[in-house]
Amino acid sequence: MLHKIFREETIRKPSFSGASFCAITLRDLARAMQIDYLANHLHFIPTLALWTYQEWHHLRPGDSVERRIERLHDESSGSRIPTVFVAFNGPELFGSAKLVANDMEIRPELTPWLAGVFVAPQNRRRGIGAALVRRVMGEARTLGVARLFLYTPTAAQFYSGLGWSLFERTNYREMDVTVMSHDLNPSTDK
Repeated sequence: MLHKIFREETIRKPSFSGASFCAITLRDLARAMQIDYLANHLHFIPTLALWTYQEWHHLRPGDSVERRIERLHDESSGSRIPTVFVAFNGPELFGSAKLVANDMEIRPELTPWLAGVFVAPQNRRRGIGAALVRRVMGEARTLGVARLFLYTPTAAQFYSGLGWSLFERTNYREMDVTVMSHDLNPSTDK
């Protein structure tokens, strides 16, 4: 259940009036947050495309927000590979994660991949990223995937905390990255 992954702490969030603050716990956020297929919430695509372009455009020379919008539409398939998940509460988008066939051209034999895990900066460190990762892992398991891969230049410790293991370290797109894997046997999940 999502509420189990959030720390018990209070955060201050502007109230809807904007003039005052209300205290909410991360447990309250977990109860309010939903994770669903982007295919069921296509209205989030422009925002998500902008956010991910701003975060990772340096990884794809010639990329644009418009191309990301096209890719997100193409990847929004529902219960198959590729698919995209979004975390949100009503109209507020928190972040996303993808399940894709391949995320690393230099390792085409490795498949499928957890990719594009992104949480808006104002919503980080609240367990949303972990919830998205677990949702993708659950989907992959449902689809019969035995092993999932990811690569990260900076977040290996985060993924290790979720049960991911080092597969290799390599240079990809002029960056040192850690490739990680997770066996999707239910007894190995954390």
